[in-house]
Amino acid sequence: MSVSLLSARDYSEPVGYYRLQSNHSITTTILGLEYSFEGRVADRWTLIGRAGLVPTGFSIYSSSYEGAGFHGTMGLGVSFEGRWYSSIARRVTKGRSTYNNSSDFISMRLRADTSGGLNVSFTPAYGFRRAIGKHWVQEFTLGPKFGICNDEYYILPHVQYRIGFVF
Repeated sequence: MSVSLLSARDYSEPVGYYRLQSNHSITTTILGLEYSFEGRVADRWTLIGRAGLVPTGFSIYSSSYEGAGFHGTMGLGVSFEGRWYSSIARRVTKGRSTYNNSSDFISMRLRADTSGGLNVSFTPAYGFRRAIGKHWVQEFTLGPKFGICNDEYYILPHVQYRIGFVF
């Protein structure tokens, strides 16, 4: 079975056709705001470049004097992420939308940010992206985060929900 590549934004195309889209977006997470450009590089592959204000640390604390609370830090960051959209052809054959690259994906992200020095991390992740109307998207990603900051290595869990405006 072969799948032809035509515009995913045109809903008049017959079932069985898809094409990943290049797009610009402004996205936010719990903390942070980033500009993103996602460019199509192959049949199911895209490359995403992001820059902006990113979360660099979270902590939950409790003390008898101050009570309990949440502390989050932010810094400037830039990242590059390669994505392979694993279920885009299957979504088309089942009659589901692929608008704004709605699909499950596997990604590999390299990020550098300013969190008390230069912090560099690599995150392989599984996620999904879904369109909300014409201009909005939501993403959820999960995976391990490997990094180095101030000559110290770390491994942390990566769980992220992102919502964005695509233009």
